[in-house]
Amino acid sequence: MNTLNPMHSLTLRQQEIYDFLRDKIVTRGYGPTVREIGHKFGIKSPNGVMCHLKALEKKGLISREAHMSRAIQLSNPPQLQTVLPFLGQITVGEPFPAANPDDRLDFSGLFTSPELCCLRVRGSSLNDDQIAEGDTLVVHKQPSFRDGDLAVIAYEDGTIGVRRLYQEIHRVRLESVRKTGNPQFVDRVVVIGIVVGVIRQY
Repeated sequence: MNTLNPMHSLTLRQQEIYDFLRDKIVTRGYGPTVREIGHKFGIKSPNGVMCHLKALEKKGLISREAHMSRAIQLSNPPQLQTVLPFLGQITVGEPFPAANPDDRLDFSGLFTSPELCCLRVRGSSLNDDQIAEGDTLVVHKQPSFRDGDLAVIAYEDGTIGVRRLYQEIHRVRLESVRKTGNPQFVDRVVVIGIVVGVIRQY
């Protein structure tokens, strides 16, 4: 049995191309095209790029689907890190807290359910609710809600809203996230899903 690490047998150019493939797949979710690889490394011939890809495939580092332009997959993709070290709570103007090196925060609940999806916020209509343009809402797809749930809803005219929902006797009360302004009342509401997290990158 060959137990050698295939990474050890790569040429410098193969290593560079593999690192490029890995970076694109990890950061944007899919691999580059043959043209992108050629442009990145100054390889004018598509056949030249294919020779490198075939070598990486032969060494077991990638797999490719025939007749698909972006079908390069890593054989051993990096595992999604959903647990981060927890350094404690901070108060501005006070000393940095002493941290237990074993404390962790587990965010796997935001990523592991097949019913989860993401929606990117456009516009400033949710600014008063501390949700800014560019934020990503993590949404659990479901048609039902409990009082106080922050929900993505569809109005009768087809537009989308994000509101806290409260079931009253014969109607549903829609509140802004911070309960500012006058609530809306509707006979029924179409719930797309419940917001379970907000991700913001700076």
